[in-house]
Amino acid sequence: MDETFPAPWAPRDEPKLYQLVAAAAEADLPLEVVAGSAPAWSDPWSRARRVWVVREGWNRHLIGDDGSVIASADVQLARLVAPVRH
Repeated sequence: MDETFPAPWAPRDEPKLYQLVAAAAEADLPLEVVAGSAPAWSDPWSRARRVWVVREGWNRHLIGDDGSVIASADVQLARLVAPVRH
């Protein structure tokens, strides 16, 4: 059974994936994403993975730490990773 489906109930005031990817690319920061089947409501970030935005011409790709490409359509949740301040 395919457990992926669009979420039309996403809050309008939250940044969209396109905006997060653009911000991550501009600031050279990674994103945390949950991709694949929907996570449990009790812990939605339990399967979060760190990904980097790689530009290729006008395209931007999400690349995991292991080098795998994550399709934007598979992303359930995304957020910018805050920079570490020393």
